[in-house]
Amino acid sequence: MCLKKTQLSIIGTIGSMAQPNGTFAQTFAPLKNRNFSLYFAGQGISLIGTFMQQVAQQWLIWDLSHDSRLIGVAGALAFLPMVFIGPITSSLADRVDRRKLLIITQIIDMLLAFSLALLVIFDVRSVWPVLVLAGLLGIVSSFTIPAQSAFIGDLSGMSEIRSAYTIYGMVIETARLVGPAIAGQVVALLGTATAFALNGLSFLAVIASLIMVRAQQKRQSSAKPNPLADFKESLIYMRHSPRMLDLLLCRLLVMLFIFSSLQLAAPIADQVLRGGPELVGNMFAASGAGALLGALVVAPQLQRMQRAGLGLSFTLIWSGIWLIITSSFTTPALTILGIFLYSVNIPVVLTNVASLTQVLSPPNMRARLSGASQMIASAAQPIGALMVGWLGNVLGPLTAIRVNGILMLTISLGLLIFSTGFRNWVPAPHTSES
Repeated sequence: MCLKKTQLSIIGTIGSMAQPNGTFAQTFAPLKNRNFSLYFAGQGISLIGTFMQQVAQQWLIWDLSHDSRLIGVAGALAFLPMVFIGPITSSLADRVDRRKLLIITQIIDMLLAFSLALLVIFDVRSVWPVLVLAGLLGIVSSFTIPAQSAFIGDLSGMSEIRSAYTIYGMVIETARLVGPAIAGQVVALLGTATAFALNGLSFLAVIASLIMVRAQQKRQSSAKPNPLADFKESLIYMRHSPRMLDLLLCRLLVMLFIFSSLQLAAPIADQVLRGGPELVGNMFAASGAGALLGALVVAPQLQRMQRAGLGLSFTLIWSGIWLIITSSFTTPALTILGIFLYSVNIPVVLTNVASLTQVLSPPNMRARLSGASQMIASAAQPIGALMVGWLGNVLGPLTAIRVNGILMLTISLGLLIFSTGFRNWVPAPHTSES
């Protein structure tokens, strides 16, 4: 009887979400916008190729060197350019036509993917050209990230920005599941060159969509040509905006503690669970599946909450608790379940933080403020990886994850208890906070 009541309750919930005025209908409202739909169709195809390339690149570096440190170097190169040139690229994205800038960056990304394919085809057996191309991809990403963050708002309009970012999170997490699964088969059957080439071809979809769409962008005046002055202005704005700082802290907690914990999948699989690479793949897949559930189900619910800070605080607390619980598991099934559960809120936090940052930003500073937040997060992610790697080596991987969970839970509880303004904050588009 209880099971039947539970089933009826679930069916009723799904039915209410499917109603025209339900949460799902509201969440997907931006897709009625032709420009938005075109862009995200192309972006979805391109992201699948991007995640394919990540798997193929890691395998290529390992095949050439059998040195996991070089895999780490390639990963760092994906984030470090944003730290150093983020102030310039973020300012640029507010001054130029973002649509045209994205077309250029996607063309360059496509050429770099084909270059990786050519390295394999011509049997170049050195790692350094791969690392150089990885660094170039990181530089291009530092131009793409702030422009793309603001471009989503240009397409959807600020009235639907939170729904737009929720859809973007769904697209990313779906690609994070599909791309690596395809890459594993392609690399095994056809080789890494084919995976790189397919990624290159996937950029044609997003480039075509960018050529077809039209966006409403309020461009910053070019009266002040100094991008470093622009960046300083954005930092000053963030410093005097308590809610911006709260949102930045939420983003940092995910980067420092959740993503860094995933870096320990291999040592946990090998040392604790006595498994191999297949188990490592299952652990990463569990994270992708949990994040996809979060994007599809939890994020739309959170964006409907009036008190956004309260909702974000509770999602961070959830992940902190599950990090601690997962650190006590010593069987594959329970570990995979724990990873699934602490990963649920990755897109919930990141998409809401990104969209709310846009809501709080003046129209002519949206790319700069988004870029500043991304730059700080990009600097934090390698720090988190180094910290958890050191703890894992000294104390063991499970203890390192437990420390991550305790820190995340403590800071999240502090944010909930002591930041009254954040806890009671009700976002209002187009109004500055008091």
